[in-house]
Amino acid sequence: MSKFLWLVCCLFLSAALSGQTDAKINVGSALGGGINVAAEFPLGGQSALSVGAAYSSLAYFDTDNEDYRYRSLRLIPEYRYYFAPRAGFDRFFVGGYGKVGRVAGTDIWSHEEIRAMRAAIGMLSGHKWIAPSGFLYELNAGIGRSVTFGGNEDEAVYQKVIGDLSGLDLRLGILVGWRFTKQDPGRRRSAR
Repeated sequence: MSKFLWLVCCLFLSAALSGQTDAKINVGSALGGGINVAAEFPLGGQSALSVGAAYSSLAYFDTDNEDYRYRSLRLIPEYRYYFAPRAGFDRFFVGGYGKVGRVAGTDIWSHEEIRAMRAAIGMLSGHKWIAPSGFLYELNAGIGRSVTFGGNEDEAVYQKVIGDLSGLDLRLGILVGWRFTKQDPGRRRSAR
């Protein structure tokens, strides 16, 4: 968990160094018990790069008295192309994303833990609104394919715990955040 906090601190520190940065938190993940933060940086007139980090923990209850708790820590890069942006990079966008992270499945009763790596690649689409104050609100959705690799000595246990994870990667985002901009010193003087 300390590596995750370090990554989040670096993410927001880099936000302060860029000219225009959107710092966001996924409220949908927070309501589900996870944490998902991201920073978005412009690449050109209509494209942007977003880098996010996420941690989630959820229980999965199987039908044959074997219950598992899954924990996942992942890094999520995204490329976005904005159609007809008004204020920087906002409004409707499409793009691609990747995910790479570590997943652990723990049997709730025996406390046996299985670890693996998971990677995904997919497409996303969404819409971002920016208020004049800098507050932002975003809705997005995406779909992709994921693969789980790594393993354990006991292949049957690995398949039972990690094999339950779907190869389909679905994303739904309800994000809120703030846009940070650096003003040109010449513009600041002329505004006085």
